[in-house]
Amino acid sequence: MKIKKIISAVMTVSVLASCLFSTALTAHAQESVVFSPEYKTSPFYTKLVAAQEDSKDKTTMEKVLAAALSQEGYQNYATSGIDIEKARADGLLWTGKEQRMNNNSTGNTEYTRWAQTYVMDLEGSAQYEDIDWCAIFVSWCMYQGGYYNEEKLKKYYYSYCAEPRVEFDADSWIAAFDLQQKNVYYTPGVHHKLDAYNWSTYYNIDVDPFELPYKPGGLVFFSWDGSGTYFDHVAIVVDYDKDTHVLTYTNGNSAGQVITRQIDLDEEEAFRGMAYTKNSNRVAAYADYDEIKPLAQKEITTESTKLTWDKESASGLRIQTNSESVIVSVSVDEKYLGDNIVSNMLLQEGKVSIGKSELKNIPVGDHKLLLTFDDGVLAIDLHISGEAKFGDANTDSAINMADATRIQKVLSGQNKFTDVQKMLADVDGDGKVTIADVTCIQKYIAEYKTGCGKTGETVQV
Repeated sequence: MKIKKIISAVMTVSVLASCLFSTALTAHAQESVVFSPEYKTSPFYTKLVAAQEDSKDKTTMEKVLAAALSQEGYQNYATSGIDIEKARADGLLWTGKEQRMNNNSTGNTEYTRWAQTYVMDLEGSAQYEDIDWCAIFVSWCMYQGGYYNEEKLKKYYYSYCAEPRVEFDADSWIAAFDLQQKNVYYTPGVHHKLDAYNWSTYYNIDVDPFELPYKPGGLVFFSWDGSGTYFDHVAIVVDYDKDTHVLTYTNGNSAGQVITRQIDLDEEEAFRGMAYTKNSNRVAAYADYDEIKPLAQKEITTESTKLTWDKESASGLRIQTNSESVIVSVSVDEKYLGDNIVSNMLLQEGKVSIGKSELKNIPVGDHKLLLTFDDGVLAIDLHISGEAKFGDANTDSAINMADATRIQKVLSGQNKFTDVQKMLADVDGDGKVTIADVTCIQKYIAEYKTGCGKTGETVQV
């Protein structure tokens, strides 16, 4: 696969703690999303269940490898020849998605379906073309092996899609690898390419590819042309013979399928359509993840934990903190910033910049901004000022029955107002929110000429 920057390829583990994960597939909260009905009728699902049961007492890396090996032979029909009926009979095609079955679509697999539907929250009918799915397959195996839990998987996917020093196709990668972790190993000629991204700390650099600590279940990254300029592929180590230098690995998106391959690092050969190159030069990095521990948490501070941003501002927000680690996610009111996250957020060491267009999507009023770093979290009270209208009790920039319903829920104790929402809900101007305000809003919606109070009038908040 052709990924434009080296960091985008070092992708899968970050600072996630290895969490114990039930090997029973029913442990998934949304099994209908994690597995399609078609896949559950296939032999690959049966083999996955057996592999998880057999490896339940093993390490996380061994569980990941077991999940990967259980998928040996799974074919991507979009690149292996289109036979929709056979694909459906094999449990490899999800119902109603024939539009994916064309020569330009390289990601018609259960693994990309999982990533698109479950991780990326795309609609089931979404069409993603030219998806290189080697990294998605690895991430799927790590999820099945228990390395990711559901919350962190989505968080790290979204946060690293926003990493400004990473240029890549967001639909190809699920997470990213923290380059400061001690279990990342770079071969000669690779690590210096990271300097352009201003990473200040590296571990295990210039390690001879023959001496990388290959372990079953570890991740190996390839640069097919041997230059290390791009990381083209990621696979899961099956075995490495230190005497013969033969590396065995299993991978997805190899000749359109999940397959186990071997390369002799001593040999010089043409490989994957590339010119004759010594295979040891194709290996660019290695990582394992059983021993990853969360970085020590510390108190994150900033100049002020109360910020105001005006919707008419010419720029967004820039927040500097005392942390030297990379910020991994930003959320507002417990929702990750999403739609414009790639172009409008800069996630850097100790600071975050949030673009104006991203902030404009947040309604006026009071919000909770949460910045999550590798080594701690920082909560900020964010007030977004601007023009609002009386009657917009839920501050969604519209006045409708949802506002009347919101007031009723607050009055019944089912919900609460922010200070701004409380002000906007008091449309009759009596200094309190009552059922009379609900009536005013309902009359406004019904286009009454009178009895609406201040509903619809603008106010600066």
